[in-house]
Amino acid sequence: MNDDDLAERMRRIEALLDDDAGPRAVELAETLLDLYGEALSRVMAVVSAAGGGLPERVASDELVSHLLLLHGLHPLDARTRVEQAVERTLGQTLGQTAGQTAGQMAGQTAGRLDGAGVEVLAVEDDVVRLLVRRPREGCGSSARTLRSALEEAVRDAAPEIDRVEVEIEQSAPPPVVIPVESLLRASSRDRPGARA
Repeated sequence: MNDDDLAERMRRIEALLDDDAGPRAVELAETLLDLYGEALSRVMAVVSAAGGGLPERVASDELVSHLLLLHGLHPLDARTRVEQAVERTLGQTLGQTAGQTAGQMAGQTAGRLDGAGVEVLAVEDDVVRLLVRRPREGCGSSARTLRSALEEAVRDAAPEIDRVEVEIEQSAPPPVVIPVESLLRASSRDRPGARA
């Protein structure tokens, strides 16, 4: 079953529950959710006992990750999932060229995209705060696109988060530096009788 098939089945389940599903149908769905939630809990207990990064590998599958989140069984905390989502978003946007992983490009809590640095400032309660530092010459539409991509990635990775705050900070232009030597040479040439 591919991702499109899974998405279609999820839409069908939601439609069935929304379209005048009687109380018994809703009760049946809730009972099934509880049942497979308990089964997942037992599987994750065995997987966790095995160690060696196995829980994280199991949770790296997108569908399994969503089911683990639904039942409060995900092995990674919200901050780690948010950091990884930022990392993946940067990697996907950059195309991960030259064999670099998103981790090599982005780092654990910060990354760079089109000259922009992205930092996870806070993951507290139901709010995630991100800071995007952009160079002065960037265009507004790329900032909006980046904001949207980051918000979507965070919401997918941490559905328990209610609000994603993305602050876009334009970096100041670099200061103009005039070498002292050029000022001294220019002032001596400007003196009357001075040789050029």
